[in-house]
Parts: sequence; structure tokens; C-alpha cells
Amino acid sequence: MTDTRDGADHVAEALREQVRRMRDRGQNAARSRDHPTGSAGGVDTGPSSTYEVITRHLVSDLAEDLREIKSRLNTLIFAILGAILLDILGRVMHL
Repeated sequence: MTDTRDGADHVAEALREQVRRMRDRGQNAARSRDHPTGSAGGVDTGPSSTYEVITRHLVSDLAEDLREIKSRLNTLIFAILGAILLDILGRVMHL
């Protein structure tokens, strides 16, 4: 997540730009921009509202934060295992 005012301003401006683009498109183009008008079908995975844009942004930030936490936990676990192995090695070699 962004912790600085500049980061929050950047996110707010990106959201404003997304809303501006959505308003500029026609109704047909807004819902079917990923598929040509003659397309036989498909699922529109693009955001359909401002709320969805914000929610997707928050979910992606949360996923990034969870990846960072996982990485830190893995590092901590390997550090603890390394310390235990060094202690065992020291006891075996009578150091």
C-alpha cells in the first residue's frame, strides 16, 4: 500500500483517469472493449464501475503485501533453521 502523500495522489489520479476513460466510451464499448462487436461471445473481465476499479486495486495491493509477509517468514524460518544447525554442529565438534 502507499504510505506517502505523493503515492496516494498518484493512485487517485490514476483512478480519475480510469473513470474519465470509462465515461468517454459509449455504452457498447464500455462493456465489450475486449471483444469485437462481431464476436461470438466471451466474458468481459474489465472493470464495470469505479467501485470495481478501486476494489481490484486494493486486492492487488493486499496480494503484494501478503507476498512480502510470506517472503519475510521464509527468511526467518531459514535463519532459525541455520542457527539450530550451527548449534548442533558446534556441540558435535565440541566447540
